[in-house]
Amino acid sequence: MQLNLAFEDLPHDDSLWEQLDEATRETMIDRLAQAIAKVEIVSRPNELEYNDE
Repeated sequence: MQLNLAFEDLPHDDSLWEQLDEATRETMIDRLAQAIAKVEIVSRPNELEYNDE
């Protein structure tokens, strides 16, 4: 499933981010990092080397 994000509809300043409290910002950053990592793992499963050293 592909989602289309309408970035042109978002404000072009930091006002939306500034409205969030610190805990919510940290949670959003963590979830975005997890989503990016999952995309990387799924898109290149044979290129990642698992090394327990």
